[in-house]
Amino acid sequence: MASVKEKFRRVKDYNSRPGEWVSLEDRYTKLFIVKKHHQAEDKEHELLSRGKRHMDIMRKPSSFADSHVNVEHLFDTLSDGTITRKVILQGIAGIGKTATVGKIMYDWSSGRLYGGRFDYVFHWSCRDLNQRTEKLSLAQLILQNWGHPKPEIGEILSYPEKVLFIIDGFDELRFPEDYDKSKSLSCDLDMPHSTAVAVVESLLSSQSLSEACLLVTTRPLAIGMLETHMKADLWAEIVGFLEEDRKEFFKKFFKDEEKAAFAYSYIQENDVVFAMCFVPLICWIVCTTLNLQLRYSEELDQKVSTTTEIFTYFVATLLQSHGRTQTSTQDLFHNLGSLAYGGVRDQKVLFDESMLRKYNLEVSKGPSTFLTELLQADIFVETIYSFVHLTVQELFAALFIFWNKEKASELLKEAFVENKSHLILTVRFLFGMNNDKSLKPLKRYYETSMGISKDELLKWTKKALLICQEQGEESRLLLELLHCLFEIQDEEFVRSALEEMKEVVFLENSLGQDDQQVILYSLQHAKEFSQLKLGSLKERNMIKLVPLLGKCKQIHFNASGISLSTVLKVCAHLLQKLRMTRLHVEHEAEDEMYFTVEASCERGPCTITLDNLPEDTAIAICDHVIPAHPGIVTLDVNGIRGSKEFVNSLKNSLLDSDCRLESVGFNIENPRLQAFQDICQHLATCHSPRKFLLFRRYEEDEIHFGYEAKDEEKSGNRLQKKKKTQKRKRKNEALKKCFPWPCLIRKTREKKEKKKDCIAVLSCLPEEYFLELTKWVTSTFIPLILCLDENSINDEQMKTICENLNSTDYQLQSLSLRSCSITHESMTNICSLFFCNTAVSLDLQSNPVGDEGVKILAACLKSKSCYLEKLSLSRADLTEHCVPAITSLFSQKNTLIWLDLSFNNLGDGGVKALCSSLKDKEIHLEKLILEDNGITNNCEQELIQLIENTLSLKYLCLDDNKFTSTSRARIYDVWDKYHDEEEEVEED
Repeated sequence: MASVKEKFRRVKDYNSRPGEWVSLEDRYTKLFIVKKHHQAEDKEHELLSRGKRHMDIMRKPSSFADSHVNVEHLFDTLSDGTITRKVILQGIAGIGKTATVGKIMYDWSSGRLYGGRFDYVFHWSCRDLNQRTEKLSLAQLILQNWGHPKPEIGEILSYPEKVLFIIDGFDELRFPEDYDKSKSLSCDLDMPHSTAVAVVESLLSSQSLSEACLLVTTRPLAIGMLETHMKADLWAEIVGFLEEDRKEFFKKFFKDEEKAAFAYSYIQENDVVFAMCFVPLICWIVCTTLNLQLRYSEELDQKVSTTTEIFTYFVATLLQSHGRTQTSTQDLFHNLGSLAYGGVRDQKVLFDESMLRKYNLEVSKGPSTFLTELLQADIFVETIYSFVHLTVQELFAALFIFWNKEKASELLKEAFVENKSHLILTVRFLFGMNNDKSLKPLKRYYETSMGISKDELLKWTKKALLICQEQGEESRLLLELLHCLFEIQDEEFVRSALEEMKEVVFLENSLGQDDQQVILYSLQHAKEFSQLKLGSLKERNMIKLVPLLGKCKQIHFNASGISLSTVLKVCAHLLQKLRMTRLHVEHEAEDEMYFTVEASCERGPCTITLDNLPEDTAIAICDHVIPAHPGIVTLDVNGIRGSKEFVNSLKNSLLDSDCRLESVGFNIENPRLQAFQDICQHLATCHSPRKFLLFRRYEEDEIHFGYEAKDEEKSGNRLQKKKKTQKRKRKNEALKKCFPWPCLIRKTREKKEKKKDCIAVLSCLPEEYFLELTKWVTSTFIPLILCLDENSINDEQMKTICENLNSTDYQLQSLSLRSCSITHESMTNICSLFFCNTAVSLDLQSNPVGDEGVKILAACLKSKSCYLEKLSLSRADLTEHCVPAITSLFSQKNTLIWLDLSFNNLGDGGVKALCSSLKDKEIHLEKLILEDNGITNNCEQELIQLIENTLSLKYLCLDDNKFTSTSRARIYDVWDKYHDEEEEVEED
């Protein structure tokens, strides 16, 4: 193990010269790894597509707590008992896959990792294996990978389950040109008949050493290929650095806490570059670049703001450290650029010596500053090269086409018109090359010349933006173009490019900090947008957007982590420049909030929703917004206590404003407060009430208040009616096509609209408030529909309520008293509320009124010539003795259309009596509920006759009774005979 430890204890930086090494312990920084399931192949550029996902992780890292996995637990037994033998570790280029497996090798050889799990761990780089062209056996490949002294192969493989093979960089493994995915490559343990690739393939497919363990690293683009070879027990992904890990990397790199903090703070302000620093390689490039500047100055005078600048500074740093002259670099830039461009177009990152010679790169003098020697075979002296990173290759490709107009036009067409997403970053660099500041670091090394002019680039950009407009909302192409405009950093260019750009909509996209920065930059330099819709905004960008909102005719923003001061600042600005139409503020954590706002230059109603905010925060928002916005029609404040301070503040805000609220909702701690009653009076003065609500869902809850104006008095009602009319017309036309039967169409047309009279709900209120509030509400708002559900009302209280109601001059149309402990003694008082010749609805569900109560009810209604439309007596302790009283309710007017007798004990006798009585009456009953009444097969004929004789019946519920399946089937058959088509039954 000592040889393994020695091999992996040091690493080379990307720009290390011969003999220059960095201690692994001093440089390695923890990476965040998550367990993940297989996703579709990533077709976007790896670095770009993963950046946004990482920013989501950083916003809410706790959401990944269950999926986070440390290296030491990669081979733990899974929750279902599966022994983990094969692990795939996925990650984009530069994310730290090779560094991670190097750390695994070092820690294992140091006795700190997998001590009791693996006796032998072998590390195979696929770059190395590509160079092994000789025939060899599995045993040879294993032993060649081990230092001296070499153990016996039999000793190594005696316990294969305690052997781990780490295969690093599967995406680089080069299979034979005639390779058939459906066939496995053969491999021999002892006889040298196989290639290195065949050995790896045999391990992956379990053709060899099926009990051995494997850890395979790969880029996302090779996932599909890897799956054809190996079925993984665990799938994990290196996400990169979390924010605290970035800080740690800076500390380790600079080895000076003060300088590291200064550099980190500086780059943190640069959203585009900082957003990319989750990738360790980018973090290293940034640190390398800043370290060079800080070496000569304590200040960072040259502001690094774009991706192109970061990488041109990186290239200049490499050139300076290797001391190349301007003459030698001139040709070098051209030749490397040509090589890079060819590789980028063909998605090729590995180049052999013949390829380098083709592009006039001097192989004999060793690898270039910008090319790394991948590995040299043990036998054949053939070297494979690559750029230090794909991004560096893309930068050189952009440099090459920058002075070649034909190649530039070719690139632009392929990237955007043909949608070849792997070319996107090269296009960004091409735009960046037109920024003098980006090219400045390289000017001392080569003479630049321009192939595609800014005018030509501008013409192409306008055309591409026009395509975006035609594609509609949420265009990924548009976001890429805005990134390109940011790279060019030319105000006049950007302003001209965006002249015809009318809409910028990115609500569904998960916008990273870099995306938000480039959108903000575009908005700063655009003349005007008709529509700007952005999601996932952070506070710093919201603040920057505020002074620019006057450029937009319509806006829609979603933001998180927002402070109260920012919410108030945005609202104040919108109220000056536009008309706010929607405001939603929701508590997230501590003093931070989720914030949604919509506004338009056109007049329209505004809705405000405040969810779970601290009460002082809700007060501040209401105080700030309500007096300044007369167009507010809806206010919902959820999750507060509704203290005296809040109610007084809301009262003052409403009375000091011109807004005419149509819908209001908030909790109220004490509804007897004069300020609360003043609010209600004010609301009623503005609009007649459609609904008045005071209720608790549960006794331990706060009292919730709700108020809604009548529909005909609401803002924009004419427009809504027009839309409904058009929608109804289209629906009827569709019905004519789908259902050509006249009777069904006639029934649809004859359906009654629901009544829109005032509804008062006073439900589940504290006893000390109930009587007083009932009297106040009924006398103030005169509701025609009254719901007093779930209040404990004794007979004396019921008498008081009825006396109060009878003292007012109105006719009650509906009364609901569910679960109010009502007994038969209260029935006379209840009936006193109903006036002659008035159709009413009465709900006495879950009250012990009993048979006697029903008899009193029937007698009272008959004596007053009052009749019912709907009656609910569910769970009312009824027996068959109440049936005569119930049937008497079917008066000559035949108005009872809804009868609920469920969960009683009518039995066969009661149901037979009911059916027998009803069959001789001309009734219009539409809904009858007899659920759970102990009914048996003995009532089958009576029920069938009821169905046959009552053609108006649309709904019959017989659930949870004692029918046999045969009897139930016969009843259903008759029902189906008389109800060929399903008809809509109005819900209560």
